[in-house]
Amino acid sequence: HMTNYENMAYGLKLAKVPEDEIKQRVDKAAKILELGHLLDRKPRQLSGGQRQRVAMGRAIVRQPQVFLFDEPLSNLDAKLRGQTRIEIQKLHAELGITSLFVTHDQVEAMTLAQRMVVMNGGNVEQFGTPEEVYHTPASTFVASFIGSPPMNLLNNAPGGKTGLIMGIRPEHIDLASEGGWEFKVDTVELLGAERLLYGTVGGEMVTVRVEEGKPYPKPGETTRITARDDRLHWFNAETGKRI
Repeated sequence: HMTNYENMAYGLKLAKVPEDEIKQRVDKAAKILELGHLLDRKPRQLSGGQRQRVAMGRAIVRQPQVFLFDEPLSNLDAKLRGQTRIEIQKLHAELGITSLFVTHDQVEAMTLAQRMVVMNGGNVEQFGTPEEVYHTPASTFVASFIGSPPMNLLNNAPGGKTGLIMGIRPEHIDLASEGGWEFKVDTVELLGAERLLYGTVGGEMVTVRVEEGKPYPKPGETTRITARDDRLHWFNAETGKRI
C-alpha cells in the first residue's frame, strides 16, 4: 500500500531519522539503482526486477556495514536474472560494502564472487577465488557442482589409477582421429557458440565441448577423444578429496 519512496524510507522513519536526511538518502539510493522515476509508484506497478531493486534500496539507505543477499534472484526469469546480476555487480563496485551472497546457482556464484565458500551438508568444502575453485576443485563435490557443464569424473578411466577418480573438464577434451579413448556419442546439444557432446567411454558418461564451426560426430557415431594431460585432476575414490 506504500509507494516505493515510502517503502525505502520506512526503516529510517522507524529509526526517527530527520525527514530531510531521509529524503537525501532515498534520493541517493534511487539514483544508484536507477529508480528515481519510479519513486511514486506502488509495488504492483513494478516488474520483478524493479521490486528487487527497491528491496536493495531499503537496505542501502540504512548504510549497513554488510549486505546479506539470500537468493535474491531465484524468483526472476532467466533474462531478468542476468540483468539484475549486472546491477548487483555495479552496486557492489560503487558502494564497496562487504556483501554475503547466498545462492544455489553456480553461475551467480562464479560471476559475482571475489571469494567463494562452497558448502555441502553444512560443511565447507572449499574457500577461495572463483578461479581457484574452478581450476583446482578440492573435492569431487566441488568439481561436479562448479562448472556448466560440470567436470567429468571417471572411476575407470583408460590409463587411470586404482583407488583414484580422474577428473577432466569438457573443454579440456579434444576430438582425435586416432589414439586416446573410444567415445560413443549419445546426444548433441547445440548452444550457439559451442556444441556439447554427451556419450560414454567404457560405460561411463562423458561430456565433450566442441567450439562452433568445428566438425563433430552425430548421435550414434563413435569417435576418438583425448584428454589433455596437463588438465587432469585426481581425487581419492573413498574420501572424494583432491590429491
